[in-house]
Amino acid sequence: MRLRPVIEEAALVVENRLRTLVVADLHMGIEAELRQRGINIGSQTERLMERILNCIKETAPDAIVLLGDIKHAVPGISFRDRREIPQFLATIAEYAPVHVVKGNHDSQLEGLLPDTSMHTIQVERTRGFVFDGAGYVHGHTWPARELFSAEYIIIAHNHPMIRLMSRSTSYTKLMSVWIRARCDYDAVMRYYRDMERDKEHWHDPWVIIMPAFNEICGGVAVNAPDSKLMGPIASKLILTHTMEAYLLDGTYIGRVMDLL
Repeated sequence: MRLRPVIEEAALVVENRLRTLVVADLHMGIEAELRQRGINIGSQTERLMERILNCIKETAPDAIVLLGDIKHAVPGISFRDRREIPQFLATIAEYAPVHVVKGNHDSQLEGLLPDTSMHTIQVERTRGFVFDGAGYVHGHTWPARELFSAEYIIIAHNHPMIRLMSRSTSYTKLMSVWIRARCDYDAVMRYYRDMERDKEHWHDPWVIIMPAFNEICGGVAVNAPDSKLMGPIASKLILTHTMEAYLLDGTYIGRVMDLL
């Protein structure tokens, strides 16, 4: 299995028997919340659509995984969601079958699906699923135990970023990053007690934390002294000292513990 980023995009290509394009944290409609805070920007849906279509055309995937938080409004569904999300899903489904793993912002997402007789769009269970050898879950819930049989568990939810500071000018810049880390075997066995008797569900997987595709929704500076990752996998089931950071172009930044 091979994983590679789409250069300069928060999108991942997973190649095994199939080629799968993965994006996460679209947060469509977040601009409505920003307007309530006095930040006025137009709808970002067209721009998100253009970017994801560029990724699709560049990578020619056999399948597309949307790894949660497609919509932003919680709870419920906004008027804009009803207008924009079905068209968004229908458009990308014209290129490849779409698998959607619901995130914590995706309440009532099933009501926004386009006509599935014309498009292949599958909503997977919230605890995640294994597809073509990789495990996928948004990251806000405890994952299904079969995900630990995969070579990689790919999650989102945290919008990881790295904080870069200039000591001479005190200038600070936040940059989206990929995070790679090892699972904590002891912690996994503690929370999944039956797995120790059934080792076929353990493959010592790498955990990949994806950056948010929608860059205006902010994130967690993983190298800030007080940063805390969210969700059971990121906060309880990985070895934090193994966390490595990569920029969107694939450049290796280093171990997160060395960047504090």
